[in-house]
Amino acid sequence: MTKLLRVYLYYLLPFLFFSFGAFGYSELNGDFHYEKQVYGEDRQNSTVSRTYAGSLATYFTSNFAFELNYSHSKNITTEHENIPVSGTTAVVDSTQNRVINIVYGAGIRWLMTSRQSRIRPHISIGYATQEVESATDYTFRDTASETSYPTLTTPVEKQSIKSVFGAFALQIGITQYFAIKGSVQTVFEAFKTEKARDNLKYMVGLSWIF
Repeated sequence: MTKLLRVYLYYLLPFLFFSFGAFGYSELNGDFHYEKQVYGEDRQNSTVSRTYAGSLATYFTSNFAFELNYSHSKNITTEHENIPVSGTTAVVDSTQNRVINIVYGAGIRWLMTSRQSRIRPHISIGYATQEVESATDYTFRDTASETSYPTLTTPVEKQSIKSVFGAFALQIGITQYFAIKGSVQTVFEAFKTEKARDNLKYMVGLSWIF
């Protein structure tokens, strides 16, 4: 468990329980993002990205809530380029790069309208930790014999990045307790606000009030 989550659980939860009693509701959100890009002269290369995300917001006033969120992103880039290996008859037949980015965040949510409104925009911002893992597979082939070699996989690289998350979401109420939503979300390294626009994700999802 990260230090960020410890602070949230040990110091903020008692206040959240008091707030829940006073204002009577929390909100659970689930979001999904999928993107596929195919490129190359023969459409032989591709990048596929999937993100699953969830958040729990507990309101301590009618318009402000503490938010705890989590997301899991996986990006796979596959390329078939037949890159020659210098001094041999071998080529790099294909490469596949896999990056997994897990984000834990805790912050504040501002509901910009009344809970009873049919259309409910809100903004979230706070601190986050990104846990990033990456690895690459290389497949080789001998052009003289057309023999394929065993796949070479690089060691998994891991890094932890202290970050900031931000989101703008628009909910459309279906019932009193259920809504569909669209959102724009970003996460970037702390104190590097110029990178906020470099990592935008457009998500769709559902919200439940309880």
